[in-house]
Amino acid sequence: MAVFSVHLPGEDVARIGEAAFVREGFCARAFVFGPLWLLRRRLWLWAGLWFAAFLLLVLLGAAGALSFLAILTLLFLLQLLLGLEANRLIEGRLWSQGYNLAEIIAAPALDQAEMVFYRQFGANEPPPAQSSAHPAQIHASAPASPVLGSLPEPEARR
Repeated sequence: MAVFSVHLPGEDVARIGEAAFVREGFCARAFVFGPLWLLRRRLWLWAGLWFAAFLLLVLLGAAGALSFLAILTLLFLLQLLLGLEANRLIEGRLWSQGYNLAEIIAAPALDQAEMVFYRQFGANEPPPAQSSAHPAQIHASAPASPVLGSLPEPEARR
């Protein structure tokens, strides 16, 4: 089960349709694509720092201060650090744009996290279109009781 943090712009609950959902945990795309992922997400400062670290490693390798294996190891660690902290960087960008943390939701997928969030906050506007293949099944399994916190009350004890 994935954990998502939900960020709202400012303190205005009327702008609930502009909520940003950020998945917690390791980001494989940031790990694999590195600086391209940073540029795609418009994280200019962090992309510049990544390129500076890369250039430093190349220069140290050219000067003979580091072996090729050491450079590869450090580049792998740089990518690993980026993969581990990528979602924190997105949350930092949202915070700098005036978004505040509104909720933390555990759900199997993003579309279900959106459904739980919009149902919990009783939004007047419907959640974004479902990308699920069977949205009727998801809706049918929704609990009839109100949602407390991030997780619904269990229907029956087994």
